[in-house]
Amino acid sequence: MTLEQLSDDQRVRIFNALADEKRINIIRILSQQDTRPRCSDIGRRLEISKSNGSYHLKILSEANLVLIEKEGVTKYVSLNKETFKQYLPGFLATL
Repeated sequence: MTLEQLSDDQRVRIFNALADEKRINIIRILSQQDTRPRCSDIGRRLEISKSNGSYHLKILSEANLVLIEKEGVTKYVSLNKETFKQYLPGFLATL
């Protein structure tokens, strides 16, 4: 697989991940945070179930749009700003 194909595969994952209003809202919430919220905090803010929140965060994580870090039993989520800089420059400013 060439570097160009890898980039195209990544673009497909990114745009599939962003093709959902709840996931756009997750990105919006994270872009406005100064600290890393817990994954459960995101679900509460969006008023979605824990399993639904996990589903959406998994898709965003697989697209490399968010980073999920586990500390003990708590999971924290943050934006992967490098992915946004490389593939979607200026996108976060539009939210």
